Amino acid sequence: MPIVLALGCALLWGTADFIGGSASRRAPASVVLLWSIVVVLPIVVVVAVASGDLRPLTAATGWGLVAGVSACLGILSLYRGLATGVMGVVAPVASTSVIVPVVVGLLTGSSIGVLCASGIVLAVVGVVLAGGPNLRDFRSGGHRPLMAAIGAAAGIGVSLVAVARGSEISTATTLVSSRFAYLLVLVPLLVATSTSARSTTDRTTLVMAVLAGLGDVAAVGLFGVATRTGPLAVTAALASMFPITTLVLARRFHGERLTREQGIGVALALVGVVVIVATQ
Repeated sequence: MPIVLALGCALLWGTADFIGGSASRRAPASVVLLWSIVVVLPIVVVVAVASGDLRPLTAATGWGLVAGVSACLGILSLYRGLATGVMGVVAPVASTSVIVPVVVGLLTGSSIGVLCASGIVLAVVGVVLAGGPNLRDFRSGGHRPLMAAIGAAAGIGVSLVAVARGSEISTATTLVSSRFAYLLVLVPLLVATSTSARSTTDRTTLVMAVLAGLGDVAAVGLFGVATRTGPLAVTAALASMFPITTLVLARRFHGERLTREQGIGVALALVGVVVIVATQ
């Protein structure tokens, strides 16, 4: 059962990313994410209150705010990368966010094994290969989706560290404050850029944004259940395969094709991510 739940998580996360990235081709990524969080926030609050673990005004609130700001910036970069680049490349590169907690652990005195180090090397080599054509086209701006994917990995990676620290105190408080932090980033951003959420969003885009948000919440829920009923290393490794879903959907609906070099790079990046997660 945990394996099925973890695979379902990968399916939902990959689909949510695909839908969010596709919606960002129709409207600004900030608007798509705003509509998404407007739907998600009430659900997160209700679940947090029901859990009895909501404890405001603790250090968990601060960690949650850090997690929310970094995750928001990371997802904005992810959606922009998915909207402007090859989704089959952007999603796997962004999934290398798992490297950030490992690096933080090393800086704070932890050690890693040979397998984890090998996973990091594979992921980095995969990123370079997957982005090869884009890097060669650096001057003409072809690198921007790849840079957005790397930015997404950094932002999401920092949020993983902050969520882990906050959850040591209160998981519910960390998650709720992180979702409120999205609004602290998105609302000023839309005001500063004079972007109207209503005028830039048609009905189809709104539905896509809502589906992306709901998919993300459902994936988090499945992952939580999976980790409570099965080995964390196995469930996390299976859930980390979500870029494959994005890649398949992008090929089916957007007609994306990867070069041989990109395909090898994507495969190496995914294997590297799985190895890193499985060894934690």
